[in-house]
Amino acid sequence: MDAQQEKKPSLADQVIHWGELGFDPELPQKDRALNQSKFYGLIERSSVLALMPVLSFLIQPGRVPSWLRHPLMSALALLPLRERGVQNAIEFILSVHPSNSQYEGSGSKKGSGISHEALNAASRLLSAPPSGVPKEKWFSQIAPQLFSLLEGEGEAEMDKAAAFIIGFGILGRKQYGAPGLPGWEAFVKPMLHGIDPSAFPTCDQSSTEESIVTLDSSNALVSSNEVARSLQRVTALLSSHPNPALTKRLLRPIVLPLWSLSSWQEDNEKIDVRYRKPARKLLRTFLQLSSGHSSEKPQSHPTSTNLSFIARNLTFTGQYYSAGFEWIYAPSGDGGIQIQKAGQNRKHLMPNLAKIDRVADCFIDLIKATPGLEAETSSLFMDLCIKWLKDGDKASSLLILTQVDSMESSDDIENRLIEAKILQKMISEIPEKLVSESQQVLDLVDQVLSQFNTMVANASEDTVAVALSLLNMILTSPTFQETFENQHILKHIQRSLELISKNTHLDISLTARNLVMLMRFRSAVEQTDTPSSVVQPDQQAEDRKSYNLAMSYLTATDSPPPVRVQGLELISNVVRANNPILDIPALLVLFSSLLQDPEEYIYLRAIKSLIQLSGRHPKAVMKDLIERYVDSHEEYGLDQRLRLGEALVQVIESSSPAFTGEVAGSVSQGLLSVAGRRGMRAKTEQAQEKQNRLKRKKDKEAEDAWDGEVPQLVELLEKESHEDYETISQIVSGWESKRGTEDVRIRSSAVSILAAAIESNVDGIGSSLISTIVDISIHILTLEPEPEKGILRRSAILLIMSFVRALNSASAEGKKLGFGFVGQSLDDVQRILKYVGETDNDGLVRRHASDVIESLQAWQMNAFLPSHNTQTGIQDLAGLSITSSDGPGSRIKPRIEEIE
Repeated sequence: MDAQQEKKPSLADQVIHWGELGFDPELPQKDRALNQSKFYGLIERSSVLALMPVLSFLIQPGRVPSWLRHPLMSALALLPLRERGVQNAIEFILSVHPSNSQYEGSGSKKGSGISHEALNAASRLLSAPPSGVPKEKWFSQIAPQLFSLLEGEGEAEMDKAAAFIIGFGILGRKQYGAPGLPGWEAFVKPMLHGIDPSAFPTCDQSSTEESIVTLDSSNALVSSNEVARSLQRVTALLSSHPNPALTKRLLRPIVLPLWSLSSWQEDNEKIDVRYRKPARKLLRTFLQLSSGHSSEKPQSHPTSTNLSFIARNLTFTGQYYSAGFEWIYAPSGDGGIQIQKAGQNRKHLMPNLAKIDRVADCFIDLIKATPGLEAETSSLFMDLCIKWLKDGDKASSLLILTQVDSMESSDDIENRLIEAKILQKMISEIPEKLVSESQQVLDLVDQVLSQFNTMVANASEDTVAVALSLLNMILTSPTFQETFENQHILKHIQRSLELISKNTHLDISLTARNLVMLMRFRSAVEQTDTPSSVVQPDQQAEDRKSYNLAMSYLTATDSPPPVRVQGLELISNVVRANNPILDIPALLVLFSSLLQDPEEYIYLRAIKSLIQLSGRHPKAVMKDLIERYVDSHEEYGLDQRLRLGEALVQVIESSSPAFTGEVAGSVSQGLLSVAGRRGMRAKTEQAQEKQNRLKRKKDKEAEDAWDGEVPQLVELLEKESHEDYETISQIVSGWESKRGTEDVRIRSSAVSILAAAIESNVDGIGSSLISTIVDISIHILTLEPEPEKGILRRSAILLIMSFVRALNSASAEGKKLGFGFVGQSLDDVQRILKYVGETDNDGLVRRHASDVIESLQAWQMNAFLPSHNTQTGIQDLAGLSITSSDGPGSRIKPRIEEIE
C-alpha cells in the first residue's frame, strides 16, 4: 500500500504531465487535442483547494515552459467560478499572504484577523474578470457566492472580505460599478430590487419568481424573506465597507422605501428585528451623510432636502403610478412585510388621521435620533411656516384641523393635514432645532407683523400669534446673536411689536409688550460686549458647524462605520485649514480612541488624521502618542498599543524636523523603556496568574473526565509536521509576556520605531541617546538568543542598519554629526555581528547580519573619500597664482604663466 502511494504522482506532476502532452507545440495536433481533454478533465476533477497552491506555484516565472504557463493561468483564473470557489480563493490568498502570517501563527480562527493588504490582494483577483470571460458572465456567477459570504454563511470574517471585494473592488471602480455596467447589474440591482422593485424594472426576477411560488397571494411581487434578505445584504455591505460615497449612491434611490419600512405600524419582534431596525439604521446613515451637503438632493425632487422629501411623502407605502410598477408594502402571511401589487382604489381613500399622527411621531423621533440634521430641520420648518403663515385662512387651520373644504381632493387634504401635524409636533417637541437659520425666521416674522399692522393682507390674530412664538424662540435661543446684517430688521420688528402692544383689546398685545421688553434687554446687554463678540466671520462659523457635526458623528455610540468615516473627513478639512476652533487635547483623545476601533478603515483613517494634525502641532501629537504607547497605567491591549506605534512612526517620519530636543529625548526614552528587558507590568502579571490558575483547573477537569492524559489532535500529524507545529507553537507562545514583562511583539515594535526615528533625524536624537539605543540592540542580539525572540533580534539588527544608513546620509549631505562607529567600538560591533551571522538560529537574522557588515565596510571606505563639496582639481600653487579676476563680482578667468 505504501509503495503504491509512493509511486502515485502528485497533483503537480500530473498537471505538468498532461499539460506538456496537451500544449507542446512540437507534438502532433491530434495528440494534443486528446491530451488537452485529459488535462481539463484532471482540472475539473480536482478540488479548488488542491488546485490553488499547485497552479499558483507552477505559473511562477521559470517553473514551466511559456506555452504551458498560459493555460495554467487560465485554469487558475476560472477556479472562483466553481462551487465555493470564491471562498476557497479568498482563504488561499489569506493563508499565503505575508501580512497575514502573524494571525496564522498566533492560532487565530480561520479567516479571522484579515489584514488590509491581504484583502487588497483578494479583491484584485476577484474583481477583475480574466481575459476571455465576458464581464457579465464573470460577475453574475461570482455574485451569488459573494452574497452568501456577505450574509455570514462562510468562515469567520468572510462577510468583511466579501463586503470589501464588492464595495471596493467592483462597485468602487467606474469600469465595473457605475449604473448600467456589469458590476452594478450583478450586485446592486438584486439588492435594491428586493426593497423597491420599481427602481429596476428590468432586473432579473428569478429570485422573485421563486418567492412568488411560495406565497398564497397571486399579487405578491417580492416575498417577505426576500425583502428582509435585501435589507440584510445592504446593511452588511455598507457596515463592513464604510465608504460614504458608495453608501449615498446605494441608498439615495430607496429613501422612501426605507422610510416606509422604518415607520411600519405593526409592532412585533419579527417586524422590528428584520425590517424596522435595519431600515431605520440605513435611513439615519444616509441622512447623516447627506446633511449639510447641498448637492445631495433626492432625484425626484432636486430642489428639496432629503428631510423635506420624506415629509412630503410621510404616508408612503409604495410606488403607485410608476411605469406600470404599482406596488405597496403589505403584511405577509408569515408575519413579515412583502411587496405586492397596489389596489386600484387607493387614490380614492380619505386620509387616515390616526396613521398621520403615528407617522408624524415617527418622523419627529427620526429627527431627534439623528445628529447633524439641524440645518435641514430648520429649512423644512421654514418652508412649512412660509406656506402656512402667508395665508391667514390656512394658518387658522394649523390650529383647528376639523374644517376641511369639501371641494379639495383627498391628496390635498392629506398633504395639509400632514404639514399641520408636522408643524405642531416640531414646535412642541424640538423647538431647539428650529432656529439655526434665524435670518429667514426674522424675515418671515417681519412680513407677518407688517401685514397685520398695515392690513395689506387679511392676516389673522392666530397667524400673528404663531409668528410671535417663532420670534420668542429666536430671541431666547442661546446661539442667537445680533449682527450688522439683522440689526435693521430687528428694529423694524420692534416697531411693529410696539404698535401691536398699544392695541390692548387684542389678546396678543401682552405677548407683544413682553417681546419688546426682551428685545430692549438683549440690546442693552449686547452693547456692553466688544464688537468682536457680536460678529463672527462666516467661514469660522461654517468651520465650527462642520467641527461640531464631525464630533457628533464620531462620539455618538450608535454611529455606523460610514458615518464615522464621514466625521473623520470633516475633521480633516478643519485640521487642514488650521482653524483656531480646534481643541488639540480633545482631538488627541478622540483620535487615540479611534485607533482602538475594530474597523481597519476607521483606525487607518484616524492615523492619517493624526499625521495631518502633527503637521501643525507635531510636539503635542508625539508626546501624546508616546505616553499612550508606553501605557504605564496598563490601560490598552497589545493590538491598541501596536496601532499607536504605527501612528507614532508615521508621525515621526512625516514631521522629522520637529523630532529634536526635548521631544526626541522623551520619545526615545519611552521607546527604550518598552524595548528593554526590565519593563514590568503588574496588572498584566496578575491577569496571567489568574489565567494560569483557570487553565490548570480546566486541564485537571479534562484529565479527570478522560481518566488520564487528554489526547491531542496534533498527535495525528506526521512526525515532521508535528515537530514543525510544536516549534511554531513554542515560538508564538514565547511572544506573550512572562511574569509581567513586556510582550516580545511590542518590544520589537519599539525597536522598529527607534530605527525609523534614527533614519528620520539622527542628529535630533543626540549622541548620548544614540549610544544607548545601539547598546540595547547589541545586548538583544547577544543576550536573547531564544527562538521566540527571533522577531526582536530582526528588529535590533535592522536598527543598526538604519544607523549606518543615517551615517551615510549625513556624510553625503556634508553634515558632521560628531558621533559614529570609530575605533574599538567599530571593531566590537563588527565582531558581534560576525558571530551573530554565523551562530543565530534565525536565518533572516543571519542574512541581515551579513548585510549590516557589508554596509559598515562600505561606510568605512566612504569615510576615507573626500566629500562631494571638495574640489579635487588644481586651483592654486604655492607662490603662484594661476587664476585672475578683473574685479569684484566678475567671472574668474584662467591665466597662463610661463615657468621654468
